Amino acid sequence: MNKPDDKDLDFSKWTPPPEPPPTPAAEAGTPQRRLIASKKEFADALDALLGKTGRSLRMFDRNLADFGMNSIAREEQLRAFLHKRRTNRLQIVVHDTALIAQRSPRLMRLLRQYSHAIAIHQTNEEIRNLEDVLVVGDDAHCLRRRHHDHPKGSVYLDDPVETREWLNRFNAIWEHSAPAVSATTIGL
Repeated sequence: MNKPDDKDLDFSKWTPPPEPPPTPAAEAGTPQRRLIASKKEFADALDALLGKTGRSLRMFDRNLADFGMNSIAREEQLRAFLHKRRTNRLQIVVHDTALIAQRSPRLMRLLRQYSHAIAIHQTNEEIRNLEDVLVVGDDAHCLRRRHHDHPKGSVYLDDPVETREWLNRFNAIWEHSAPAVSATTIGL
């Protein structure tokens, strides 16, 4: 049996690897939390969250009716987000896909152009009773309302600790959903 050579164990020239770069949340700064009380405040909070999101965006709602998905501004925001990096992802889960498929041509256009980056799912029947609204940006930003019919909610920006719970909730909802809207139409 060969004995290791002492030269193989020479650590005199060893240097530790460089520190990994900070996550976007760590770079962003102090956590911000605030309550929202109106649809206008919800829209403003969604704009702020989208502006801070750099890698992944997750949305859960009944049908995205309050998200302005067919506005020029929202289309431009989402396009800018998806265009930043080829690896950026947008995951959407809704109870009802009719509004997206029939009355959101701008979102459908984005789906066709960025089909590699956008997934739209519909919830399974067993969780269609969920009534909250949830948006998670990266792992650090969150916007939520307890009920889709009520404008009151809260927004957390640069707060990975608070966002973790809501990211886990979104992931559980995603697990109980299935692909529902695609970029292409299949049929005769």
